[in-house]
Amino acid sequence: MKIESIKQELIEGTEIILTRVTLNQVNNSCILSRLMIDTLGKPGIDNDLQLLGSGSQWEVVWTEPKLTIEQTREIISQALAPSV
Repeated sequence: MKIESIKQELIEGTEIILTRVTLNQVNNSCILSRLMIDTLGKPGIDNDLQLLGSGSQWEVVWTEPKLTIEQTREIISQALAPSV
């Protein structure tokens, strides 16, 4: 799995920032889900994580936790890195 892009946008009419991470070369969406839960916490408790996609391209979208683009890049990169 590889990060294709990381974007943040302000939700119109609010002060809420939406983070959108696009991943490609996703071989298994179940593994992606587990990696994101391990990284960001449990959806509905620690975050409002949503996974959108099919095949080898997926988007991970959330507003909580609030992270900068650099923080996001760092934690997602660590999550996707193979265990040593």
